[in-house]
Amino acid sequence: MTDLLLNYRARGAECRDDYLRGVANENGLPLDCVRKIADRLGEREDFGALVLICEERHARRATVGQGRVQ
Repeated sequence: MTDLLLNYRARGAECRDDYLRGVANENGLPLDCVRKIADRLGEREDFGALVLICEERHARRATVGQGRVQ
């Protein structure tokens, strides 16, 4: 078993696709959007940059939804 697969499973996912689905759901983003970001970053960034970018986009969407633009 690869280190990445162990990391996905440690976070409650069976595989990368399950993990990406969870990141999308947690941040209220479309799965397709999360997949595109993940593909550009590569698997090694699934637990770092991907999460940070998705959290930032989620926060930005929430701010725009409240009428405040940063």
